Amino acid sequence: MSGKLALVLSGGSVRAAAHVGVLQAVEEYKLEPDLVVGTSGGSIVAALYAAGLSAAELKSLFLQYSGSKGKIVDLNWPGAVLALLTWDFRRLTGVVRGRSLEEIIAQSLPVQRFQELKRCQLLIPAVNLNNGQQTVFCDYRALGLQPAAGGECEGYLVRDDLTIAQAVRASISIPGVFVPASFARGEDCYVDGGLRDGYPLHIAVRLGKALRVLGVNLGYAGMRRDAIVAEGPLEILSHSLDIMMWAQYKDRLQDRDLVNRRVITINPLIYSVGTFEVEHIPEMIERGYEVTVRLFAERGLAAGAEGNSELLFRAVRAAQNFPAKNSPYFQYLLEHQVKKKEPEVPKSSWLRQLGTRVRQALG
Repeated sequence: MSGKLALVLSGGSVRAAAHVGVLQAVEEYKLEPDLVVGTSGGSIVAALYAAGLSAAELKSLFLQYSGSKGKIVDLNWPGAVLALLTWDFRRLTGVVRGRSLEEIIAQSLPVQRFQELKRCQLLIPAVNLNNGQQTVFCDYRALGLQPAAGGECEGYLVRDDLTIAQAVRASISIPGVFVPASFARGEDCYVDGGLRDGYPLHIAVRLGKALRVLGVNLGYAGMRRDAIVAEGPLEILSHSLDIMMWAQYKDRLQDRDLVNRRVITINPLIYSVGTFEVEHIPEMIERGYEVTVRLFAERGLAAGAEGNSELLFRAVRAAQNFPAKNSPYFQYLLEHQVKKKEPEVPKSSWLRQLGTRVRQALG
């Protein structure tokens, strides 16, 4: 079997840590993608991997920030204060500025430009907020693409003029959460690439010309989830985007561009972790690794063996999901979430404890 192998990493906010575990398994099993596509949270991992970081280095970097939410999340206090002072909430364009994360990524990258990448090609989508155009940041010349005069190619606008860190900053800009990304005065603004395609298989196929795709979808997998509303507005938004991504994915599979491609999608089924709960990064990395190793084992792959890339896709004739929905392993993952549910204290018990403390305080 010949043809390019693409690795596609979906969005998923902090759940993108699971991508690191997947890459750990990919490295151990000697799979070498020709290109990697990452959107939103997946763009962070994709960029660092394509720039040459090993899985161990990626893991170390993510673990470094697993207890440091303040270093990553730079709240947009100036915008909030200005909005309150003027009572004009149009001035609050996002809760998080995103500069800290952009700086961390820039400092962690061994190269800064798409043209400097050596390991594999990198494609990062974002959405132009001003015209709705899906923009893909990449080294389009190295990909052999020939965009029209306006930069359009295969239905996308391609650009190679931003730094990799700037492209990631554009792709992670969840509307309402992050301030939209703009890198020059008067230039258009960019928001989360997941708005148009949260799991960008099409980009790997149309622009990357991949014939085989190993993808990681961290979104919704079609099952019922309860108590979403009780988790607050941020999680309502996050789950809404997940539902949209799932619908996009199902529609995309019917597209003729994907019919003749061999696609395997891994979903580690992580649903218990909130958008900024970085303290669960270690468990999510391990989850991504374990699920991927299980897939490889079921396909007969051996760690370090040559030919694993061919063996993985040998029996794939149509798009496949792992684990298969409602399979025993699927149910196991649903029931064994990364973040354990805290036991609920019965209301009557809580009231009794409060009453006891009040009586003790009063003497």
